[in-house]
Amino acid sequence: MSHVKLNWRTTILAATLPAVMEVIWQLYNTYVPVFLQAGNPAFTEAGATTVGFGLGPALTGFILVFDNIAGLFISPLVGAWSDSLRTKWGRRMPFILFGVPVAVLAFIVIPLIPLGIAPELNGQTGQLTGLLIPFIISLFIVLIAFAMVRPVADVLLFDVTPSQHRSTANGIAGAIAGFLVVVTALAGAALYDIYGPLPFWLAAGFALVILFLTWAFVKEPEDLASARELAGEPFNLKGIVAFLRGLPKEHARSLMFLLLSNLLAYVALAQMQAFLSSYGVFALGMEEADAAMLVAIPAIAFMIIAVPAGLLANKIGRKNTQIVGLVGYAVGALVIYMFPDATMLNVGLLICGLTWPLANVVQVAMIVDSAPVETLMGTYTGLRQIAVTLGFIIGPILGGTLVEAMGNDYRWVWLIMFVFLVLATVAILPVTKGEAKKEMA
Repeated sequence: MSHVKLNWRTTILAATLPAVMEVIWQLYNTYVPVFLQAGNPAFTEAGATTVGFGLGPALTGFILVFDNIAGLFISPLVGAWSDSLRTKWGRRMPFILFGVPVAVLAFIVIPLIPLGIAPELNGQTGQLTGLLIPFIISLFIVLIAFAMVRPVADVLLFDVTPSQHRSTANGIAGAIAGFLVVVTALAGAALYDIYGPLPFWLAAGFALVILFLTWAFVKEPEDLASARELAGEPFNLKGIVAFLRGLPKEHARSLMFLLLSNLLAYVALAQMQAFLSSYGVFALGMEEADAAMLVAIPAIAFMIIAVPAGLLANKIGRKNTQIVGLVGYAVGALVIYMFPDATMLNVGLLICGLTWPLANVVQVAMIVDSAPVETLMGTYTGLRQIAVTLGFIIGPILGGTLVEAMGNDYRWVWLIMFVFLVLATVAILPVTKGEAKKEMA
């Protein structure tokens, strides 16, 4: 087995691109639910001061995911298309160069629209249609662009990283993302108090800087970029589909359970991403800026554990590492559900932050290395994005519906998390593929 070293500059830059997208995603999930729900009676009773559209939890949950439905179809097609695309900029970069600026422009607009709501119209949904429609369109554009960029941004990191280092590289991406999310949660909350759009604009500017650096310094491997045929079929979407249909039963079965485990885990994760700030405002009576800072607790823990999680996976295996992470994450959710107060919320979030990296860091690497050939990494990443997107569709709708059915009690989202994380653990048990491949000298 050869010991291929990482190119640290390339790895860090390629890892920072999905990390900065995670920051934008975090801001989206922190403030968009507040903008949508602010002005309804429950928010008013909880002391919320932001003006908004006055929607209920169930409708908010639906809006948070309906644009993901389009992403459900976009991501796998883009992943497969990027495998077969041949341009002077590479296979992945054209999607990144187009998608990131589009997402950033729409993201900049999102916090500006609620500023147009007059205080006397706060929560008056019927009279705010003229603002609500462009607001939802902006959300739609951001998520569509992200659905295009995320699978190719993830696989670009693995294009430039040998198989035995992919868990470590993804750990680096997780650590960078954790650091940026912490900075965003702490500094972003302060900036939001000064002027609502500021954290959005700073994150957008940083995304453009990273986009430029990635374009300038990250080059896709020539050996992958020049691959033209696969198993006797032309290397296009038809050839890829034919290849996947012909996978040996063991490969197909393992991939199915791995994707199912990812789906179930992201139904759980969607609860925290969509409703953590709402839980702080509704259940704990926190100010919006303070509730936005809750994410710093798991993010700091994630930042610390991400790289060790990748190294641990190299020692005990990716599957075993993921099982430990899923079980630990379930325990954290159960703690929050069983003890609904501010102190135990912090304890539970800390447990979640310390254990989720063990699962998350190896998920994409396992999917990528389930592919029988390297030239299918984009396709496999797109398949995983289907599972992730379905999780983000099902999660907020399920959580928001249950919360509303239980009298706007956001405590129930933690029980949903626990149940689906247990199911995700069970689903991964039959998986037999996805460990690091040996690099032969």
